[in-house]
This record gives sequence, C-alpha cells and structure tokens, in this order.
Amino acid sequence: MIRIAWTAALLVLACLSACSSAPTRTPEREYTLVFLRSGPSTGKLSEALNRQAFIGHFANMQRLAGERKLVVAGPFGATRHATDLRGLFVLDTANEAQAKAWAETDPAAQAGVFVLEYHALATGAPLREALERDLKREERALAEGLKLAPGSGARTYVLLTAEDHLRAERELWQMTATEGVYLLARLDGERSFALLDAANVAEAKNRFSALLERLGPHTLDDWFASDHLAQMGAESPKDPR
Repeated sequence: MIRIAWTAALLVLACLSACSSAPTRTPEREYTLVFLRSGPSTGKLSEALNRQAFIGHFANMQRLAGERKLVVAGPFGATRHATDLRGLFVLDTANEAQAKAWAETDPAAQAGVFVLEYHALATGAPLREALERDLKREERALAEGLKLAPGSGARTYVLLTAEDHLRAERELWQMTATEGVYLLARLDGERSFALLDAANVAEAKNRFSALLERLGPHTLDDWFASDHLAQMGAESPKDPR
C-alpha cells in the first residue's frame, strides 16, 4: 500500500511539473477584419477627386485609430493573391454592424475607390498594445513639432492565410514571436491568418519553405504596416499535441 501511495504521489508531481511548463493560450479577443478591394471608381476619378478621397482616407484612419476603433491598418504590396486587394483594417469590435458603421466613414470607400469585405478575426496577440505604441510615437512627434507622413514607422511583412486552421495552428504555434511569426489568428473560425517576418513573398517562400509545404492550401501576400507589430509578444496557443 505504501509503495502504491508513493507511486501515485510521484505521478501527481510529474503531472504538475509537466503542466506548469506547458504553454498556455492567451485569451483571445474578437475583432473584425476588413479587406479593402478596388471599387467601381478605381481609375475613373479625376486626379483632384482621387487626391481628395485619399487625403480623407488617411485622415479618417488617423481619427479611428485615435478613438481606439482601428487597431491595425496597412496596404498590400506588389505580390498578392488577388489583384483587387488594396489594404486591410482590423477594427476593435466583433459586431459586424458596428464594424460597418466605423469602416464606411472612409471617404475613399464612399467615393467608390474601395469596396469593403468583412470577416471575423480572433487572436490573443496584443493588437491594442501595438496601437498604443503607435499613438505614443505620434504624440512624441507632435510634441517635437513634427508631423508624421502616412507610412512613417511602417515595414514590410507577408500575410499568410491557411485554409485549415487546426493544421496551421499545430505548425505555427511554436514559431510565434521567436521564429518569425508575429501574429496567429483564426479567420472566420475555420482558417488561419498569420503575419510572417519577410520582406516579400519570395523571401517568405524561401525562409518558410518546409513549413509552407506542411500547411496545405494557403495564400501569401506582400503587406506593409506598423513596425510595432513585430514587437508583439505573440499568443501562446494550447499545445495541439
């Protein structure tokens, strides 16, 4: 009986040790991802109207960010899986009606330069904290009498969208933050959305070639956004083993 009791105690201790060292998942927050696609007015407005639409576009983004409604924004680069993709927003709401009310204040969307496409996004990555660092950078610049141009403090990334979220999570969860994956999120509950540390799609294919082969169907896109996204302490998903 004593031997059985000691064996049971050792098993409990081993379990506690393993559990304490196992990664835990950061609680997810739910957002709305908005794709900005080319609209019916793309290439059809006069130069003056097009310039006015984009001045309003950038001013509106700054307003929404200042109100903590727009947490991430950035344009797609040259290599993208659909030629009409122009940019994306991540809005700090899971309510699609609320997201539409915020996003559709965009003057470029109102002018028909963009059409907006909405998706559910959930992640444990600290997007709000990254936004706060961006806003503090702007505050410091203003205090020094400087005005930051659109795109200041931005860098290149590659967006990965994988069709099989469970498979992607198994492959990507250990790579968050330390091995070139800055963001891991669920897209519409079934797909994975990740942010890779690469200057362009060609570099991502080379650096992550073995990983990409294991993911199954996926797309890669050049993308530009705040360099503060690369400083995120990425989420730690539950161990999928």
